[in-house]
Amino acid sequence: MTILVGYPTNRRAKALLSLAGMLARSSGEDVVVCTVIRDPRVAGIGREDTGFRAYADGLADSALARAGEDMPKDVSVQFTRIDSRSIPSGLVQAAQRCGASIIVVGSAMGRIENITVSSIADRLLHSSPMPVAVATRGFRTVSGKVTRVTLACAGGEQIRGQLAAAAALAAQYGAELRLASFAVHLSPPEALRLHLEGPTVLGEWTKDIRTVPADAASAGAVARQAPEIVIGQGEDWEEALSDIEWGPGDLMVIGSSDAGPISRVFLGSRAAKILRHTLVPVMAIPRITAQEPELARD
Repeated sequence: MTILVGYPTNRRAKALLSLAGMLARSSGEDVVVCTVIRDPRVAGIGREDTGFRAYADGLADSALARAGEDMPKDVSVQFTRIDSRSIPSGLVQAAQRCGASIIVVGSAMGRIENITVSSIADRLLHSSPMPVAVATRGFRTVSGKVTRVTLACAGGEQIRGQLAAAAALAAQYGAELRLASFAVHLSPPEALRLHLEGPTVLGEWTKDIRTVPADAASAGAVARQAPEIVIGQGEDWEEALSDIEWGPGDLMVIGSSDAGPISRVFLGSRAAKILRHTLVPVMAIPRITAQEPELARD
């Protein structure tokens, strides 16, 4: 199996390559860095447009040269280019061709240490048939590995499968498994009630949220030992995510929505909010992966 990296043509992407390197060191997989060029044989562009072809070739060559300069030297890597009618579909096609277990993409321009979802990442996060990992902007690790996999637990019918997938990832990476839920005070009426009734209400609320990962852990029985369970609390999602301790080897795993298409990644509103405010790289897993995890093969 390999890790497919979607490398942009218009800028350097060291954070993206750093994440790919961390995943490769942890899993033992090779990396394929791919840049996608829009196929010139689309409406409005002729088949024999040699000028565009030369421009596209130069664009791809320059992008892959930059990737070669910035790719961690301790990771086995190949570089390729594919032409496609769209970049997301081209990355999926390239991943399927090379038997990739995951597609890795970077963050758009935005806040350092957060994820700003680009249009390409957004499409993959709502349609990819395989897991998609997104690097936080500015992410760096030198010869680092994944040391902890944190599953964001939101309940629902998919939680048991998501736990199995996260546990399989943790075992593959030789990392710890942690389960996390988040108590976010978004509703003004609820915030007023908490203010008036004091810590008792908040304590009961947190207790209820804690049962989501606890029930998943007891039902799944997939970890060698009981995983750590943490609750992030805050007035908003940013504060709740920051309320949990994070380290340089952390990877967040989020599952697809129960309402999403089967066999595809499809993020619900809660997962999307976690993605936007996380402080560590995120891996989104499709429903079929959550149900029957096959994240590593010999």
